[in-house]
Amino acid sequence: MNGNIELPKIITMEEVEEKEAEWLVYPYIPKNCITIMGGDGGSGKTTTWCGAAASISAGKKVFFDSIPENFLVCNPQKVLFFSSEDSMEHTLKAKLRKCGANLRNILSVSLQDKLFKDIKFNSPILEALIERERPALVIFDPLQSFIPPNIQMGQRNTMRDCLSCLLGLGEKYSCTFLVICHTNKQSGVYGRKRISDSSDIWDIARSVLIVGQTSDGKRYMSHEKSSYDEAGQTAIFTINDGIAVFEQYSDKKDRDFVQEMDFDTRQAPQRRDAEHFIYEFLRNGEKLTKELDEAAEVAGISKNTLNRAKTELRKRRLLGSKSVGYGQSKVFYSYLIDKSS
Repeated sequence: MNGNIELPKIITMEEVEEKEAEWLVYPYIPKNCITIMGGDGGSGKTTTWCGAAASISAGKKVFFDSIPENFLVCNPQKVLFFSSEDSMEHTLKAKLRKCGANLRNILSVSLQDKLFKDIKFNSPILEALIERERPALVIFDPLQSFIPPNIQMGQRNTMRDCLSCLLGLGEKYSCTFLVICHTNKQSGVYGRKRISDSSDIWDIARSVLIVGQTSDGKRYMSHEKSSYDEAGQTAIFTINDGIAVFEQYSDKKDRDFVQEMDFDTRQAPQRRDAEHFIYEFLRNGEKLTKELDEAAEVAGISKNTLNRAKTELRKRRLLGSKSVGYGQSKVFYSYLIDKSS
């Protein structure tokens, strides 16, 4: 009855060659797979992927790679990126150059090229470019620009089908994919729910990274999903002159940073009121810190809110303090810093 139907070849598990996971950047970006990197606008996504691309192109350690440099063997490799949001001329080349990229190994297609609009996840032109250039890493920024026009992101399984073709390309050409996407800005949302538009995106990715900003103005990259190993620690970094500078690893995850930011947002009005109180109290000159604290308590300002206000004013170099005397006779004064002097 099925004589006219062409059937696929069945293989047994005995024929399958077992393979261990390989890593482009351990344990954050597995080779030949899809890694998703999400983040709000201005969170540092572009700086993060430019830093990774630059290091891979130059054969250097990626700034968030957890393998010690003495044990890491890196060779310069090609990176192919497609970006519809940032100008190569005005933004991306400078970022990549400052990060130490081997610019000959960084490949792209200009937005002005008439064929750029035809580059989609499932387009023959994408495979043809990968086959010709053989990049180690291909970056899409952002995801939405490279979805075929007939795909509806919110419809179940459509994004899985759309992105699954990348898995075939990864296996065929030993190519790794990093897909950049925007995150959900809804308050109190973190982890899986932060990836906008479709749960399929999370499901098909073997690794998910979320980039964000800490409450003290630094940046973090949280490893939210890892299919082949334990998730890596969160990388804390700063951005100096367009370069991501690693500071330390943290056990905190996206959830922790989001909740901290939400808390700070809720506390902002009270903190601003406390800052105004401090300014008015010290406007005519320095006062004993004890008097400032007592007056704030009488005014209904909590100790925690007052301390946050003091910290913020010190960070902005508007509030100073000093001690007078020694031992038990030592007293502390607070004063406003004159920015005009």
